[in-house]
Amino acid sequence: MKFFKKAVTAAIAGMTLAACLGGASANTVQAASTKQIDNYIKKASLRQKIGQMFIARTPQKLGQAERDAYQYNLGGYIVYDADMQNYTDAQFKSKIANYQKAAQLPLLIGIDQEGGSVSRLTHGGLAKQNGDEFKFPRDQYEDAENAQKGSGMKAVVQYARENATLLNKLGINWNYAPDADYSDDPSSFIYQRGFGGVMGKNSYRAVANYIKQVVPAWQHNHLVAATLKHFPGYGDAADTHTGFAYVTKTKSQLMKSDILPFKAGIKAGADSVMVTHVNYDKIDPVYPASLSKKIITMLRKDCNFKGVIVTDALEMGAIQDFAKKHGNESVEVLAVKAGNDMLMSADYAKAIPAIEKAVKKGKISKKQIDRSVKRILTMKNKLGILSASDLQVKKNNKRFFKLNSVTYKNGLATVSGTAKKDAKVSLISTDTKKGKNTNANKKGQFKINVPLQAKAQNFILSSDGYLSVNVHMKAAKKTTVKKTITLNKVKYNKKHTVATISGKVSDPGEEGSLTIVMWDAKTNKTLNSVVVGKDGKFSATVLTSKKEQKVMVDAQNNGDYSPKSVIVKRK
Repeated sequence: MKFFKKAVTAAIAGMTLAACLGGASANTVQAASTKQIDNYIKKASLRQKIGQMFIARTPQKLGQAERDAYQYNLGGYIVYDADMQNYTDAQFKSKIANYQKAAQLPLLIGIDQEGGSVSRLTHGGLAKQNGDEFKFPRDQYEDAENAQKGSGMKAVVQYARENATLLNKLGINWNYAPDADYSDDPSSFIYQRGFGGVMGKNSYRAVANYIKQVVPAWQHNHLVAATLKHFPGYGDAADTHTGFAYVTKTKSQLMKSDILPFKAGIKAGADSVMVTHVNYDKIDPVYPASLSKKIITMLRKDCNFKGVIVTDALEMGAIQDFAKKHGNESVEVLAVKAGNDMLMSADYAKAIPAIEKAVKKGKISKKQIDRSVKRILTMKNKLGILSASDLQVKKNNKRFFKLNSVTYKNGLATVSGTAKKDAKVSLISTDTKKGKNTNANKKGQFKINVPLQAKAQNFILSSDGYLSVNVHMKAAKKTTVKKTITLNKVKYNKKHTVATISGKVSDPGEEGSLTIVMWDAKTNKTLNSVVVGKDGKFSATVLTSKKEQKVMVDAQNNGDYSPKSVIVKRK
């Protein structure tokens, strides 16, 4: 049944997605107490606490998502289109459950599910496979109003409730919606995603009224946490994904306009607020909002927000441009110094020790870290995913498989890697609960072959003492056309200490769905990885050494490409 394609009709008729799916209720995990949360914060190491402050793009390398969630004690992962492609609902839920099993503390699983073009479920295929269609809130409202006057807000609220139910069913507990920005200029970047100018209602209070009603719908039964974005209001600013953007309003002007919808959402109980990368130079002439203590203070004090503050993605162009302009200073450290609780960044391996160093040097107080972690754990507790047993501080005593990418040949998928000597390794299907067992050899090496099926398959790889790993296998193809990677001539910096490897793939697929990985052919050590652009181009840097180094370049988790190699060497 196409629940969302008929969202307006469903809202008017009172037919809910929850009813069609058999209903959804709040999570049943027995909540932790405030005292238990405080005890965890007291006993956990500084590095463990800083790890909780990261919400990262889910790593695509086989086994890395489970390993990093465990090793770095990450606060959560964000799922994008690539994380859902070729998965059934059940397979996706199984993958998320395995991430949760690996983590030291339950993970926040975030998603951008605003509606319209910002609908990961549609682009990823989970909703598309059922013919479901998601619309921007403004389109939902206007369609319903045109069908039956006075039904617009009811349709929008119903839509939010249904989306929250669906996300919860899939194991997703944090949505980066609703968009509380106001713009009545159809040519502006944020216009279509906001609620300004709907049916001629050009006022900030109209947007505030929408936000006030939709936040409780998203957060009903604490199925998911809602996020007001992009504080303190995107306005008519340019796209910060690609570079700097500015809003010239003063603090006084913002408080009387763009911030009104945020205050309404905060009063309605929004669990989190996302801060934009836009520059408000009348308030802070140096830092963009996400790195500005002045902006964060406005949110805490002027808006009386006590929940989780999260940055927008720190990989975005505006922030990367800022970092280059300021000597490549750690933007994650700056974001914490500004007062953010959670950092949307995939650079946690470097950033966690950098923040730890800043704390030890007195640049960031331990009390601030503790306050942020308490807000994060309190939100997890409210969502019903945190229990007292989760809060037992654990030692890192799990082993990690050393895995190769899944390879495909002659109708077989091969899972291979290294465990301990003579280890018993199992690969069990999450679809059929059947699987295969093998024993690693005396060097710990193992290999399991699985016949490809007409549909994609999902497995869990496990062995005693090891973190289990989700393994997804693509469907069999009647004919396989090899795709190509073309490399450009390697470029070096002046000292020849850094080599830039760039090129182009013949078929990039959907934007953001393909990652190029580079590794040392001799040691198999990963040197860098980069997401391919929509034009198929990629570029990444690797450090050179005095000895000649053979660097392998391949599409990650994609057997349609053949790896290429290139030689780099310091002069």
